[in-house]
Amino acid sequence: MSKRNIVILLLLFYGFNVFLTLNRHSKSGIQNYHSEIWADKGGYYIYLPAFLIYHFHAEKLPERIDKKTGSGFSIANGIIKTKYTYGVALLQSPFFIIAHLLSTTFGYENDGFSLIYHKMIDLAAVTYTFLALILLYLFLSRYVHKRLAFISVACIYLGTNLFYYSIFETGMSHIYSFFLFTCFLYLSSFILQPNQNRIISILFGIIVGLIIVVRPINVLFFPIYFILHQLKLNELKSHLVSIFLIFGTAIIILIPQFLYWKYSEGNYFFDSYTNENFSNLFSPKILNLWFSTNNGLLIYSPLVIFILAGIYYIKNISLQKRMLIGAYFLFISLVFASWHDWTYGCSYGCRPYVEYYSILALPFCYFLKEIETKKYLRFVFGFLIITTIVYNMKMVFSYDGCWYGYDWDWKELFRILTSKTK
Repeated sequence: MSKRNIVILLLLFYGFNVFLTLNRHSKSGIQNYHSEIWADKGGYYIYLPAFLIYHFHAEKLPERIDKKTGSGFSIANGIIKTKYTYGVALLQSPFFIIAHLLSTTFGYENDGFSLIYHKMIDLAAVTYTFLALILLYLFLSRYVHKRLAFISVACIYLGTNLFYYSIFETGMSHIYSFFLFTCFLYLSSFILQPNQNRIISILFGIIVGLIIVVRPINVLFFPIYFILHQLKLNELKSHLVSIFLIFGTAIIILIPQFLYWKYSEGNYFFDSYTNENFSNLFSPKILNLWFSTNNGLLIYSPLVIFILAGIYYIKNISLQKRMLIGAYFLFISLVFASWHDWTYGCSYGCRPYVEYYSILALPFCYFLKEIETKKYLRFVFGFLIITTIVYNMKMVFSYDGCWYGYDWDWKELFRILTSKTK
C-alpha cells in the first residue's frame, strides 16, 4: 500500500473516532455524570480554567461550579482544591486554549465550562489515542512483522476497555497515560545509547515527568524499561549526562505540582489521597479484580486471556524476561487489587489496566505469531478473538457508565449484554 493511501486511511480512522465521540456526547449534554467535566474528570480539568482564566481567584469561578460538575474539586476558604495532579490538564491545555479562543466566535460562554470546552476534551482524547496507537505500532514492529503489529494494535483497541476510555470517558486520565506509556516504550530503545542525542534525553525526561504528574501511581510502569533493556552498572558512568538530563527534566515537570500543593495545602509535598489507601494490601481482592461482574478485567475484556497466553510464546527473549513480564502483570494486579475500592467506582471494566495495554500488546503479538503458523489454530483463535471484540463492542455501547448490580450479579451482566445499545 502506498504512503498516500496509508495517510488517507489514518485520517479516515481519526475522523471516524472524532465523529464517534462527538456523537456520543451530543446525547448526554453537560453537568451530568456522562459529561466530559464531571467528578474525577472535573478534578483533573480544573487546573486549566483556574490558572488560565481565573488565575486561581476562586471567587471569580462560576457560582457553585464545583457542585454543578460533580464535586471533582472543591472551593474552600477561597482556595480551589483538587486531589488530582495536573498532568491531564497539561496535556489538554492546547485544546483548551483553542476552545477558549473560539468560544466567543461560536457564541459560547468563555468561562471554561461551556459546551465548546467539553468538546475539545473529546478531541484531545481522540488525538492522543490516535498518536498512541501509531507509536505502539512502531514499537511492536521492532519485535514482530508489521502485519502482526497492526493486527495486534487493532485488536487491543477494539477488544478492550481502551476503546471505551478513548471515546466515552474522554476526561479520565487513562487514555493520557496510555499515550505517555507508548511514548516511553518507543523512546526507551534510544535511551542510554552510545553518542546519544541530548535532545532525546530531555524528551524522555519530559515523558517521565508527565507520566508521574498525570497519575502518580504510574511510577509502577518504570520497571518495564529494565525488563526490556539490559542495563549494566559498569556502563552507567558513560551515560551520566543523559541520566542527569532525564531526571533533571522530570523534576522540572513536577515543580508546578509542588507549587500547587503549596498554594492549596501550605506544603510543597502533600498526600492528596489522605482518606484513600491500599487498605486491602494484606487481603488483595485479586479474584474480584479479574472475574467479578462489577468491572472484572477478564469479564469485560476477555481478549486479555489471549494477551496473557502470549507471554508463554515470547520465544526470542530469555526465559528470565518472559518470567519477569508474567511476574510484572501479577505485581500490578496485586497493587490494583489492594486499593480500598477494587471496583474503582463508576467505570467500564478494570480501568487501571487501560494504560498497561501498551506493554501487554507485546505478548499478544507473539500469541498471534504462534497461531499464524498453524492453519487450524489460526481459524479457531481468529474466530475467538473476533468474538471477544464483538462482545466488547456490544458491552461498551450498552453500558451506562456505572455498574448497578452486586459484585457477582451475572443476571445484570446478561441484561446489559442483551439490552439495546445507548
